[in-house]
Amino acid sequence: MIRRERNMWAVLLSLISAAALVALGNLRVAAPAAVSVMVVWGAAVCILPRPRLGLKHLVLAAVAVRLVLLAAEPTLSDDVYRYLWEGHVAMEGGNPYLYPPADPIWDGMGLTEIRARVNHPEISAVYPPLSIWLFGILAGFAAVPLSIQAAMGLADVGIAWMLGRILHRRALSIAPAWLYALHPLGAIESAGSGHVEAVGVLCMLLAIDAWDRRESGAGWAMAGALIKFLPAALLPRLWRKRPWLLVLGTLVALVTVLPFADAGRALFRGLGTYATQWQFNGLIHSGLEAVIGGWARWLALAVAVVVVLRAIRVHWLPERIALWAGGAFVILSPTVHPWYLIWAWVPALLCGVRAWTLFATMMPLSYLVFLAYDPSTGSWEEQWWLPVLTTLPFLVALVWESVQHGTLPGPWGPGRPQTPSR
Repeated sequence: MIRRERNMWAVLLSLISAAALVALGNLRVAAPAAVSVMVVWGAAVCILPRPRLGLKHLVLAAVAVRLVLLAAEPTLSDDVYRYLWEGHVAMEGGNPYLYPPADPIWDGMGLTEIRARVNHPEISAVYPPLSIWLFGILAGFAAVPLSIQAAMGLADVGIAWMLGRILHRRALSIAPAWLYALHPLGAIESAGSGHVEAVGVLCMLLAIDAWDRRESGAGWAMAGALIKFLPAALLPRLWRKRPWLLVLGTLVALVTVLPFADAGRALFRGLGTYATQWQFNGLIHSGLEAVIGGWARWLALAVAVVVVLRAIRVHWLPERIALWAGGAFVILSPTVHPWYLIWAWVPALLCGVRAWTLFATMMPLSYLVFLAYDPSTGSWEEQWWLPVLTTLPFLVALVWESVQHGTLPGPWGPGRPQTPSR
């Protein structure tokens, strides 16, 4: 009993750290202190023993940490305001893909304060249509950031629960699920900032869970792909068992897209701008760009496609495909925001690849970009050393881990398949 109580220190530390972030107020202005809290929080959770308790207590702890963070305004990212605005426009019959928030056509639409806080208002919608409808439903409940934060925080609790459920079914320790539940990255980026990644990753885990139960999981993977594109990498592995699910998913995709069909090519305008112009914290891409210039994006994209196709062909377990797809996205992308890392870290926890936990712990250092933040203009300039600080230790650890486990299946992860062969 004494040991169990001692193991609750990680829970207590997480609650205190979350409260400290709330007390700091505007985390952009207090970036040095906020980053210090996040890094120490993450490192301590990695070091401290996880509670030897079951899934019910894991869920309660995850909920408690995220409830504390709901008291904070989403000052680390403005994305939640774009979610609210584009969802509101869609529910009012408008087309956020056709006209960006700054377009005068939206004058009189309402939500003036939300619209004024949308980041990059000159760019039209980037997210897939199902995301837009999800934003619209949440904005319909309450057009305030808290509605998005609460929903994404709940989805993030679902991630921790599904991790524990999958590991428990495989007769493995649920310690990685406790790590995710108490670590700052997922909690801050969902309940703290309201990022939609939590819903997409939850759909991915539901697909993996269905696979474990010898069901298809293609429906969940398709839903995840309609929220954010990455879960589409699982479809070639999952859809074969029940091909009709692919047809049903395609029909759902069409239904979500049809109300925006009048945008035509503009459906992809915002995504094209993001893919070709945006850049932040991408160490590998910056190195490539220094050598081959503008071809760096295209080379990185080509390598990522080859990596994902090879993973689909070589790996049987869907979480390994998810790890390769998410890993290629994070490592090769010119834009690497902290919340993107969840796409790779969650399957890495299932595969037992520890280097990604180091990355998740170091990633909050990228918020030091706000050292050059100008509150009057809302702008900042990235320092060259930030990608090196956040990414280089991870790359060294990943190479070392790959060499250590080079004789085992899966170049990026140890261990043999943890489910019976089919």
